[in-house]
Amino acid sequence: MSELYAVGSGQEIGMAEATMPVVSPELVYVDLRNERIQEVISRVQSAIQMNYPDAEFNCYIGTNPLGVHIEVYTATAELDNILQTLDSKVGNLHIAAGVDVCVIPRRKAQAQAA
Repeated sequence: MSELYAVGSGQEIGMAEATMPVVSPELVYVDLRNERIQEVISRVQSAIQMNYPDAEFNCYIGTNPLGVHIEVYTATAELDNILQTLDSKVGNLHIAAGVDVCVIPRRKAQAQAA
């Protein structure tokens, strides 16, 4: 049986806090508190906020595909411009084997209502 552990703030599952993500057929362990994951999230947020200062972010562990999902909320949710910004400013977003970084542009609710 496969197990998925997604650890956020305030949760413990008995593994060391500094443990890198583990992906195997039997176990998936990803801790959002990990230094490498926090560094990647910070790099993505900083690069996007240079062009979209009003951007808001929601980060979580997603399963389709498995990895760190970063939702980016802007007034326009321009996928191409956000991806170009990341490509030119951030570079490699590798966390660990089997753990992807997925950036998902979303339109802010106020912009959708207008």
